[in-house]
Amino acid sequence: MSAYPRARSRIAEERGREMARAFARLMAALAFARGVLRVPFASRQQAEAHRTRLVTMMEPLLELAARDQQLLTTVGEAYGAALQALDARILSLKPIARVSTGESQPACLIAWQLYADTERAAELVRLNGARCPEFMPEQLLAQMPDDAPAGAGR
Repeated sequence: MSAYPRARSRIAEERGREMARAFARLMAALAFARGVLRVPFASRQQAEAHRTRLVTMMEPLLELAARDQQLLTTVGEAYGAALQALDARILSLKPIARVSTGESQPACLIAWQLYADTERAAELVRLNGARCPEFMPEQLLAQMPDDAPAGAGR
């Protein structure tokens, strides 16, 4: 009896495992693409980071999907729709900038200086995870004001 048939079945078995792993990665990437569309992004930078992660995850899997035309069409449509929706959301979000105040100040004062709106103090507190709105850190994150120059904060 020859060892050839047994080796051949092991090769086929390993190929089957590789295909199953690749299919699992593909399904995870498609689930991630759908999930990204439900994330409430706080900033443009956060949305761009998710877009980069989606591209990094999907690009290698497109080659895998290229083996089957129907699968490639499905994956391509899902990937394209996710990128298009993410790009639209990225453009609708304002970027986050690092602000230096020089000393600890209350959130309402910083909100007034940046936005001329003390109601946005809670946004600053949330964005920076400050425990006490009366004493904000000297270096903090803030959403770019509406009158910021185009392309600022990228």
